[in-house]
Amino acid sequence: MIFNLLAIIALGYCVIKIFFANIKRGGILLTQIAVGSLHMFSIPKGYTDGFIQWCKQVIALCLTAFLQMTLLYLGLLTWQTNLLLGLGVMLSANEVPRIAQMFGLDTSARVNLSSAVYTTTSAVNLAKTIIKK
Repeated sequence: MIFNLLAIIALGYCVIKIFFANIKRGGILLTQIAVGSLHMFSIPKGYTDGFIQWCKQVIALCLTAFLQMTLLYLGLLTWQTNLLLGLGVMLSANEVPRIAQMFGLDTSARVNLSSAVYTTTSAVNLAKTIIKK
C-alpha cells in the first residue's frame, strides 16, 4: 500500500517535471528560431562560430525533448506489467539533459556574448545601409 502510494507520487513527479521541461524547451526553441536568422549576417564574413553553436543547440533541444518523451512513454507502457521497472525508466527520462550535456549538446539558453554583440552590430549596420539606399 505504501509502495503504491510512493510509486504514484513518483509517477506524478516524472510526468509533471517532463511536461514543464518540454514547455520551457519549446519556448527556448521558439526564441532560437527567431534569433537564428541573425547569425546569417556573420556567415559571409567567415564568422561561423555563432551559427554552428546555434545549430548544435537547436539539435540538442529537439533531441532532448524527443528522448525524454520516448522514455516517458516507454515507462508508462512498462508500468502496466512491471511497476518498478516502469518507474525506473520514467525517472531516467529526467537525466536526459544532463547526459546530453556531457556529450556537448547543451540545452540551456546560454549566450555567447561576443558573438551576440557582433551579430547585433552586423544586423544594425545592414539595416542602416538598406535604409540609406
